[in-house]
Amino acid sequence: MTTPKIAILSSPDAWHVADLLRAAGTRKLSLEIADPEKLRVDCPGRPGSPQSIYSGKLELTRLDALLVRSIPGGSLEQVIYRMDVLQSLQAAGVVVINKPKAVEVAVDKYLCLSRLRDAGLPVPRTLVCEDPEEAMEAFKSLDGRALIKPLFGSEGRGILRPGSREEARNAIREISSCQGVFYLQEYIDHGGSDLRLLVIGDEVVASMRRKAPPGQWLTNIARGGTAEPLAADEALELLAIEAARAVGAEIAGVDILEDPGGAPRILEVNAIPGWRALSEVSGKDLALSVLDYASARAGEHESEPAGALQP
Repeated sequence: MTTPKIAILSSPDAWHVADLLRAAGTRKLSLEIADPEKLRVDCPGRPGSPQSIYSGKLELTRLDALLVRSIPGGSLEQVIYRMDVLQSLQAAGVVVINKPKAVEVAVDKYLCLSRLRDAGLPVPRTLVCEDPEEAMEAFKSLDGRALIKPLFGSEGRGILRPGSREEARNAIREISSCQGVFYLQEYIDHGGSDLRLLVIGDEVVASMRRKAPPGQWLTNIARGGTAEPLAADEALELLAIEAARAVGAEIAGVDILEDPGGAPRILEVNAIPGWRALSEVSGKDLALSVLDYASARAGEHESEPAGALQP
């Protein structure tokens, strides 16, 4: 059997890169590192001649699979260009995990929420608008129990929980000055904890309960939260798998909280999920699980039209 050619799209110093390289050593695989900020394309003028895509000296169009671990921020042009390159790689037959369409959906809170809602999955009530006065009306309609979130963001950064109308107005004024979109979501009492389930393919491979620090409500590990093992039941695992499918993600971190009555609500789906805390609390080698999945998928060449924001 031919050894698959797999690369990781990420900066080389990321923890997950080191963990994947360690896992690759146990499988006698050689992984390449592709810097997402050094993408280069050679489009020949001859009709029918394929384009070549590089990251530094590494030719990505010769890969069997590319594991997307980072899409760094930048100007609108830079971000769209990077997503276009991933689409072109997919069109060239490289298996891109996760697909660029899934990354585009997951990174956009409103688009992700819409896909989950359209799939019939439970989500918190959410109001989105661009007008500051409408944003204040949205805050009032949520009885002042609302979270104001950035449309793009992760690890709990930028999330506000105004304690009064004045605090909400100040937050809305600040967002307005940056020409931002107002994303207000009902605050659900969750007892200071929520759930993260890691989906790979058609199964949940690990799950954990995240707990906020005493007296706080943000549960993100990056914000000081702690993790403990979770034995998710079949219904919860099925919900996470359906959420990943709704955004088109093959590997996904699905965040779920439970309301006071125990009913689950899906908060978001992360298409570039971390697994450091999950590995620690579950005792599982999740980097190996990711790598084994990518290796199995590497032989399944696929092609889709290039271009970001495809339907």
